[in-house]
Amino acid sequence: MPRPNPPRKRPRRRPDSVERSARAEVSLARQTAQVKEKNGSADAKAQSNAKSQSNAKGRPAPKGGAAGRARRIDEPFVPWARRSYAILVASLFGAELLIGAVYYLTISGNKPPPPSIGFFLLAVSYQPLVPVAAALVAAPVAKFISKESRSLRFMESVLAGIFQYFIWLALFVGLTFVIGGFASSTTATAVAAPSAVIGLIVIDVISYVATFFLYPPLYKFMRRRPPPRRPPAKTPKPEEARHSAKSMADKMDEASTRDPQA
Repeated sequence: MPRPNPPRKRPRRRPDSVERSARAEVSLARQTAQVKEKNGSADAKAQSNAKSQSNAKGRPAPKGGAAGRARRIDEPFVPWARRSYAILVASLFGAELLIGAVYYLTISGNKPPPPSIGFFLLAVSYQPLVPVAAALVAAPVAKFISKESRSLRFMESVLAGIFQYFIWLALFVGLTFVIGGFASSTTATAVAAPSAVIGLIVIDVISYVATFFLYPPLYKFMRRRPPPRRPPAKTPKPEEARHSAKSMADKMDEASTRDPQA
């Protein structure tokens, strides 16, 4: 059943001249901006730059560890001073003695008993994990003492201990050939021969001195980036053989093959 008094439809109000002119100006400005952006004008570039800056401002900045890693990646590599590297090697020596003493206490009750603690600390570099752990401990200690602004990276710190270990190991192998090898027994009286003790002291000193002189240039060489790869040079195409002068009959034959209706 239809409604007794249906609502009357109001006539659509037509915008006046002011609104029509405002809409025309907005559409014209939009079209000019699109044309400028296509042509690459300075105004369009400025507008795009402003939009990118506003988008960058709207993005949340990384917090916590992500911000620290990003800042550390962007940080340029500046090597330490020679005095700071000397402090690092000295800290490495002290950390190896400390960690070696703690390790000796953990194995002192084993059977067969280990050698004396003095002889054990001279040969503590034979354990590869001890120099690596000592390097990780010595890096922040050396930074605190030397007042360097840049902290050593993880691999930069670990490489100091690895380098000292390999130098000591190479010298230790040479020492075993010189003195004829160590005794098979692990007691202190059997292995603590004067020649063995003096040899271990010498190779310890040489390993730390060599680390001080060779470690900084080695790490700098390892950080050297390879040159960017260049695209392979394109082989020049062979020159097309020059066609000899064609006779009129040859030209007519080519024309007939191109146009079958001829």
